[in-house]
Amino acid sequence: MKTLNSMFTNISDKHFLAVSAAFAGIKTVFDTYIFSDWQFVLFLITLVVVDTVLGTYKAYVKKTLESRAYARLFEKIMLYGAILITSHVLISFPISGTATGLFDWVDDVLYCAMMVREAISIFENVGEIKPNLLPAWVLARLKKFDESGQFKDLM
Repeated sequence: MKTLNSMFTNISDKHFLAVSAAFAGIKTVFDTYIFSDWQFVLFLITLVVVDTVLGTYKAYVKKTLESRAYARLFEKIMLYGAILITSHVLISFPISGTATGLFDWVDDVLYCAMMVREAISIFENVGEIKPNLLPAWVLARLKKFDESGQFKDLM
């Protein structure tokens, strides 16, 4: 009961309400003008983490572990962020108050391209750690899509 009373006290605090309103406004602006597909970001982060763990393990086993690889991770995250923001802006910007729809395909292609790139890197790491664990055709299809951008190459 004490925790519940404390919660209601915080909720009724004027400063808490003001900060909450400010964050709600910032989130709305961010979702509208910068980026809003957080579910996709969580999936992308999952693949980036798996790739990073496997790459670190591979480098450890091969005794080639170096700190520069983590600088490349920061660069990858920064570049992915720029791609995600640009994609969001292209599909969301309005002309005379109406979204154009001209770039609705961009997010599908770019999102798939990022996921495929991460999957390729993961499968390459797996192949170097344990050769012949995965069928070669899986990686070949992903690489073919990576080169062509044609969804038919994934099927």
